[in-house]
Amino acid sequence: MAILNYVNPFHIFREFVRNPIEAFVLHQYLGYKKKTEDGINNVKELLYRAGIISVFVTAILWVSIFMYVVFYYTYMPNVTHMRPVHLQFKSCDEQMGLCSFPSAHVQLTKYSQMLMSAQPYRVRLVLDMPESPINKELGMFMVCAQMRAKGGVLVSSSCRSAMLRHRSCLHEFIRTVVFSPLLLSGVNEERQQLHVELFSDFEDDQNLPVTDAYVELQSRHAQIYACELQIEAHFTGLRYCMYHYPKLSAAIGISTNLFFVSLIFILSWYHLQDGLPDFVKSKFGDIKTETDPDDEKKFLKKVKLERTDSSMFFDDESLMEELKHMDEPKKT
Repeated sequence: MAILNYVNPFHIFREFVRNPIEAFVLHQYLGYKKKTEDGINNVKELLYRAGIISVFVTAILWVSIFMYVVFYYTYMPNVTHMRPVHLQFKSCDEQMGLCSFPSAHVQLTKYSQMLMSAQPYRVRLVLDMPESPINKELGMFMVCAQMRAKGGVLVSSSCRSAMLRHRSCLHEFIRTVVFSPLLLSGVNEERQQLHVELFSDFEDDQNLPVTDAYVELQSRHAQIYACELQIEAHFTGLRYCMYHYPKLSAAIGISTNLFFVSLIFILSWYHLQDGLPDFVKSKFGDIKTETDPDDEKKFLKKVKLERTDSSMFFDDESLMEELKHMDEPKKT
C-alpha cells in the first residue's frame, strides 16, 4: 500500500509540484506583504515626522515675524503729524483790514504725550498764499510758534522769517500765457506755498510732553488762503535704515529672531527630553543614557569578587553581556 502511495501520480504531483509551488507563492506573498507593510509604516512615520517638523517650523517663523512687527511699531514713531491751523485776528472798526496779528491755537493731542521722547522732529508751517500785489509788496514777515505742555507750560519757542519767491515781469508774462488755459478753467491758480521751518531738531521732554502749539504771523497785511502745521520725524541710525530700507530691515530682523528662537527651542527640547513620556520618546528614537565608566568598573569588580567566592567560572565578555541586559530596561 505504501508503494502504491509513492507511485501514485496524484501524490507525486501534490508532493513535488503543488506543495512547492504553494510554499513558494506563499513565501513570496508574505515577503511582499511584509515589505508593503514596512513601506507603509515608514511612509506614515515619515509623514508624521514631517508634519511635526513643519508645525514647529511654521510656529517658529510666525513667532519671529510677530516679534519683529511688535518691535517695529514699538520702536518706530509716526512719521508725520499734520494739524490744520485756523488763524484768528481782531478786525478793525474804522478801516478795512486787520487790527491784530493773525494767530491760532493748535491742539496737538488730548492725551499726555504724542511725540516720542529722544526723537528729533522738524516742525514747519505751510502757508498757502495768493500772488496778490499786496503779498508781493509785503516783503519779509515773521512767523512765530510756541510749543506748550499741559497746563500752558512753555517748552520751546521759535521765530522765522518768510516771504514770497520773486518773479520778474517777463517770467510772470510768459507763465501767464503758458498756463492761461489752466488759469481760465480754474485747474491752476496764482498761488505759492511757503514752507517755514520753525524747529529743525525739536525733541520732546518726557517730563513735559508737548500737547499744544501756538502760531502767530507778525504781519497785519499778509493775505493767506490756509495754513497747516506739520511735525515730521527726522530719523537717524537704526530708525533711518528701518524707514528707508523696510524690506532689507525686515529680512535681517526676522532672520535674527528666527535664529535665536530656533536656538532657544532646540536647547529647551534637549533639556526637557528626559522628562517626556515613553511613547513620545519612541517616536523620535531611543534616548541613550550614558553610564559612568567608574561605576561600571566598580560593578565589574563587585561581580568578580562574588563569583570568586562562589567558585564560578567567569570572563569579562559574560559580565559585559549581563551589564548590557541589565541596562536595557533603562534605555527604553
